[in-house]
Amino acid sequence: MSDADIISAMRRKAGVGRPPPDVQPLSPAKALRIAAAKAAEDTIGLVLQVLEVSEEKSAISRLPGEVPEHALLSLLEGPENAYGLAIFDRNTVAAIVEQQTVGRVLSLAPEVRPPTATDSVMCAPLCDRMLRLFEAQLAELPDPPAVAGYHTAAQLREARSIAIAFDDVPYRLYRLKLLLGREGREGEILLIFPHMPVASGPAHGAGHDFGAAFQEAVRRTEARLDTVLHRVSLTLSDVAGLQEGMMIPIPRETLSRVELRAGERLISRARLGQINGKRALRVVLATEDDDALEAELSSSGGFDMAALGGEGFPALSGGMQGEMGMEGDLPALGDLPAMGELPPLGDLPPLEDMAGDSVGGFPAVDGLPPLGDGEGFPTMGELPALE
Repeated sequence: MSDADIISAMRRKAGVGRPPPDVQPLSPAKALRIAAAKAAEDTIGLVLQVLEVSEEKSAISRLPGEVPEHALLSLLEGPENAYGLAIFDRNTVAAIVEQQTVGRVLSLAPEVRPPTATDSVMCAPLCDRMLRLFEAQLAELPDPPAVAGYHTAAQLREARSIAIAFDDVPYRLYRLKLLLGREGREGEILLIFPHMPVASGPAHGAGHDFGAAFQEAVRRTEARLDTVLHRVSLTLSDVAGLQEGMMIPIPRETLSRVELRAGERLISRARLGQINGKRALRVVLATEDDDALEAELSSSGGFDMAALGGEGFPALSGGMQGEMGMEGDLPALGDLPAMGELPPLGDLPPLEDMAGDSVGGFPAVDGLPPLGDGEGFPTMGELPALE
């Protein structure tokens, strides 16, 4: 037996009865512990030790009470208009600033002051790096919490702004107890995300028909269709004179040419009618004439009331029928108020002799050339007879 075989046999005997090494599986708390320590080392070379990580579920009303005094509040922007929050307490902010300015965490207690915009800028790279590493670590879990895609967006000045900036939904809160620098300064970081339910993937071996899922999603999409009965063009004075009870004439043929539109696009035509006493539309497919009409409407902006002529239309019961060329009964105007007596105008001054050289003091006009017999003027042609 060789020496290698003897050593191998001795190792096997020594390992008999020994429990397997205690290797804890990856969890969100363990992933966040690794991400925070590595982010501090990668970005600013800060020695950061995570003593404890706890996870809890909180509400919007409780979040302002979780904020330590003079803590830095960084708004986290996530996917689909979701927002989170990163809270660095005063000791953590001071340690990050000291590491970047003097190269180490001081043993003196940090100054008691509110955080500034400079503090927010200096802490943002470490926060973003920690979020990226946390997201990458959680990708190995089968059902990770919804914390992916967040980054620092802005600084919140006061804790009471949380109730204004955040929706009233449950939130997932991670609390990290830290030792910062070689001096071992205690600090705390809070990470807050919306508590969204974990979206479990399909079971292993189960088929996933993307086409059917996409079709179902499209079918549930809301589509709005508008109906246009008729279009008219009115002058500004007519629009200003519109009053309640006035009638705008609509040609009878428009009832069978109702426009069915999606936004500004003509989808189809329809015929207006009724079913069981309720107004209804019967869809009629659009034709090439409708395409030409659509182009005409787009260029002209609608039908002109004057071009319709007004024959066979109901009269406007207001003040527009005279301009439209339409007849109808108008409501009685009632008696006009008395005007009173007007003051006398007096006698007009006498006019001078029209045959004189001047009229009313104006100088005489002389020396004009004769008009002649009309040569040089264009011929008017025959005018149509007035009936």
